[in-house]
Amino acid sequence: AFSYPERDRLSLRGLLPPRRIMMDVQKQKVMENLRRLPSDIERNVFLANVCDNNETLFHALLLEEIEYLAPIIYTPTVGLACQQFGY
Repeated sequence: AFSYPERDRLSLRGLLPPRRIMMDVQKQKVMENLRRLPSDIERNVFLANVCDNNETLFHALLLEEIEYLAPIIYTPTVGLACQQFGY
């Protein structure tokens, strides 16, 4: 959600999509997509991708939705993943 002057100052023109999407809209879209996923493990992987691609968005989501997201990004989901996919 860099403003156009910030994009110019940071030499980001051409590296970001041309249309700005406000943070609230981004959070809403991520939460809608997250809730559509069938399992917490898939939600965990989805959130890891969000974190890898946009840390600011990831942390904004955590601040707003911590009660819903904490079990997905930590125990019990991580423990379940270790049981199912561990050695």
